[in-house]
Amino acid sequence: MTTRTSIYDRISERRLAQENRQRQFEAVFPTADFNASCASMVRTWIWLPYGVFDSPLDASELSGMFGGFTHDSRLINACGLRQPISRLATPAAGRPELGAFNRCSEVLHAALNQWSTALRASIDWSNTQVVLFVPDAVSALDWFDRVVYLWPPELSPMRGFDLQMQAPAQWLAALPGSRAAAQFLLCLSVDSWACEERVTACAADEVAGEAVCAVLLRRQPQQLERTTVDCPTLFAPISLDHGSHSSRGCNDTQAFEQMMLKLGERTGIDPTRVNVLIGESALDRQGIGQLRQYAGDCLPRLDLNQPTCINPIRTRFGTVTQQWVQIGFAGLIASADADCVVWLLDRTQLNQPQGWLIG
Repeated sequence: MTTRTSIYDRISERRLAQENRQRQFEAVFPTADFNASCASMVRTWIWLPYGVFDSPLDASELSGMFGGFTHDSRLINACGLRQPISRLATPAAGRPELGAFNRCSEVLHAALNQWSTALRASIDWSNTQVVLFVPDAVSALDWFDRVVYLWPPELSPMRGFDLQMQAPAQWLAALPGSRAAAQFLLCLSVDSWACEERVTACAADEVAGEAVCAVLLRRQPQQLERTTVDCPTLFAPISLDHGSHSSRGCNDTQAFEQMMLKLGERTGIDPTRVNVLIGESALDRQGIGQLRQYAGDCLPRLDLNQPTCINPIRTRFGTVTQQWVQIGFAGLIASADADCVVWLLDRTQLNQPQGWLIG
């Protein structure tokens, strides 16, 4: 005779099975209530045509650093001239690939082979998710497939790969705080504008460049006190929408004042401690007057005439990789000096400047 189980018994069995699966998951992947507003910068690896940067460094070491440029007769700009380019030294039997997808694949393969033993050993692959930021002019799904194909099996992240189409600023603002999220996030960005698809987007006097940036972030527990963090902390940036600059005087510093007020509230860092400025478009003629006025009035430790104001990239590639390279340099500089605070200022969009404080 078959015994019929009641609906209550079946519900109980399902609940117990679900709890058992959850216990098994937590045994493999520790959970915590993570802070959704910030993460610690544990390690950084930056590869530019003029060097690899993966250890704490003084801001003065980056001042004026630039490896020059070359030409490739196959890369012609919109003016019909050979575009100045600055490529990464990737080993290849023949000449570098011209297409964005194949060239970025060459760069990624070379980068994975160059990663130092210290970087590989510092990553807990059992609790790490790799966050892939897609290069310019490359299909997201094609890039995902290529990365998974090239990724060394011994470095396989148990938390898998996450494909991101957003810039770091937007991604950081939406960082999840769920208990099931990976504790470590390896953010990887690769890009090349020394390719057929992007070379015509460069001005004739710009250098089409390439870069790789890998930043290992550690999610912080919700209740962790800032004083207990032993690495630079990365917060989402502050973005301001303050209208056109054309109607403002050359010494109007209101946008900077608003930005710093909000950055101080978000990060808990006193803006007057800023002593390093990183900015690609912040030091142009249009903005330098406002910056000088604001720094002179409100940032006593920042001297715009000293090499603490740096433009570390000096070549052109995608905005996503550019932001990661800037963030990476800010973390390396801040980690070299406990008293250092880096202001990362992005004024690519003049009507909506973005700022980070890292220290």
